[in-house]
Amino acid sequence: MSHRRLSSTAKGKGLDLGSQQPPRATRVMAPLPDNSELLRKHSLTLIGRVTNKSVQKVWSLIPFFTEHWKKEFKPVGADLGNGLFQFQFERETDLLAVLDQRPYHYARWMVILQRWEPTVSPSFPSLIPFWIKVQGLPVHLWTEATIKVIGENIGLYEKAEITSLTARMKVHIDGLLPLITTSVVEFPNGDEVTTTLMYERLDKHCTKCLRLDHELKECLVARAEAKALRASQETDRAKGQSLKVQQTGSIREASQSSARNAHSSKERDYTSNEPFQFSASNQRKHYDKRSSKEPREVLQLRPYKEQTRVWQERGSTRRSSQARERSRGDFDRSSRPSHEPARHRFPPAPPIVSYYREVQKEPIMAKEMSSSASRNLHKMPERGIPQEENIVTSQHEALIEARGE
Repeated sequence: MSHRRLSSTAKGKGLDLGSQQPPRATRVMAPLPDNSELLRKHSLTLIGRVTNKSVQKVWSLIPFFTEHWKKEFKPVGADLGNGLFQFQFERETDLLAVLDQRPYHYARWMVILQRWEPTVSPSFPSLIPFWIKVQGLPVHLWTEATIKVIGENIGLYEKAEITSLTARMKVHIDGLLPLITTSVVEFPNGDEVTTTLMYERLDKHCTKCLRLDHELKECLVARAEAKALRASQETDRAKGQSLKVQQTGSIREASQSSARNAHSSKERDYTSNEPFQFSASNQRKHYDKRSSKEPREVLQLRPYKEQTRVWQERGSTRRSSQARERSRGDFDRSSRPSHEPARHRFPPAPPIVSYYREVQKEPIMAKEMSSSASRNLHKMPERGIPQEENIVTSQHEALIEARGE
């Protein structure tokens, strides 16, 4: 009986992927849902967005606002991803109270918070309500119509508040776009007024591009301007250095030319004073004139002078004698044994010259010698060794001398 090997599909242990087709596109068509219950459920929901994702963390923001809004029924927060979050409230009054306290900020950066709307726009939520002071507008133009025109130009105008001291308005500003801080107001008679807009409760933002998602040190516009400024400064510095080099070169050339002119004028003055020149100077002048010629020209102009026969004989005799002396010295050096002491190889040292004169000692005269018997006669030795005294001989000679007296 032959054994047949069954596949995993035949055994029912694997999935049959042959009949399934891979997806042809990433877009799909979905049916319209019956979401009436979802609309009612999310009617009391707030959707929020952080403006700086690197600093504002959603997981720490949700418990912070849950405790910050001290309500009887705490809202339930959830992280929606990509910097978005939501809060679900139990009562309408609590939701409206939270919206009236806007704008909010967390970690000193602005937070966008809006009531939920059934929209699929990727820029939702984006509106932040600001109270904005209008400065620079003359007081006789503080009218609600003028303030409304300014507010509608920068966002969704809500209302104006004009007093005897200030003129301000509440406008919903798009927090994903740069802020507008100045506005030019034109009137039918041709007058123009430039106004400054001061945003109340505005926290960290970029002071260069006026966006809310980064600081000045992270601004790409500021970096590009700084790079362009450095490039222009380097170009100006290079131009200045090249101009300086050219100026120094011209100054050096001018100084060298002036020095050459001064030197040539001195030479002209020196050569013009012929009566005051000595013979040595005249010879130097002629020598300079001769040396100015090229060496090849000098060799060509100099005639060849043949030597006389007497001088030729003398030169040959001198060369032959020098050769004999050289060969004799080589023979003496080669015939000397190698074990000869070093003193024979070098010339003897010069004799020592003494600069002191030797004085001879004068002999003792006979008449100066005493004839006393008690005085002993000492004879100076020739080699400086004293002789032994003969006491017996000296006494006998003294006795003979006394008898003779």
